[in-house]
Amino acid sequence: MSRRSAPFVAPDYIDNPTSKEGKKHAKVLLSTLQDDIAQFRDEQFPPDILRQIRDMPIYEGNLAEVQAYQQRWQPLLERAMAFYPAANLPPDYLPLPASLEIPQFIYHVQRLHLTKTRAKESKSFGSVGALTDKCSDYSAEETARMSAVFDNDDEARLVAHREFIDLRAYVFCRDSKGEMMEPERVRFYRTGLIVHALPDFKVVDSRQTPRKRRNDAYNNPIADNGVWKIYRKK
Repeated sequence: MSRRSAPFVAPDYIDNPTSKEGKKHAKVLLSTLQDDIAQFRDEQFPPDILRQIRDMPIYEGNLAEVQAYQQRWQPLLERAMAFYPAANLPPDYLPLPASLEIPQFIYHVQRLHLTKTRAKESKSFGSVGALTDKCSDYSAEETARMSAVFDNDDEARLVAHREFIDLRAYVFCRDSKGEMMEPERVRFYRTGLIVHALPDFKVVDSRQTPRKRRNDAYNNPIADNGVWKIYRKK
């Protein structure tokens, strides 16, 4: 149910896309696309022809309304697909990266279940310097403990965990036969979510009672700066 994003691929229309110069050119074009998306989003989001769900960046409409709104985004969607050609295609149906901030469009939606879940972000590091660059500073005692891990084992890694509340939507759609499909879990807060609502469309809002996160395999951090807890990677 959970989806990572589609992988980046340098477009074929770039000369020598696998070369250093080709990759640099691809990044420049991707940056230009991101700027164009940001400008278009300022003008076109929230959508003016759809209805907002609760206080969320989620908007619903009938088939014609959702298709009309997606058509406005279509030129940018096609440009994005040149960089992420596997997006929304079988067998994995991976979405475009959330960093693009293109709304996600889902059709034939019967039910939407909004949830909050206790989650954690995880990063792995091979040096104290790299860790503090990303996770900020720690006390001298904690820094010494982290350094000792690497002093005693050249292959050791440190893992940093940051807890947060993850907002998700479980989207229940019907297939071409009208049968309910398995729900798709979608992170939508950064991109926005556009749903084609079927008759008797229903929203279940469970955000008031965050679901418990699964038990963590890591306990007793060797360092904690109030945001990131640090452990020796198992």
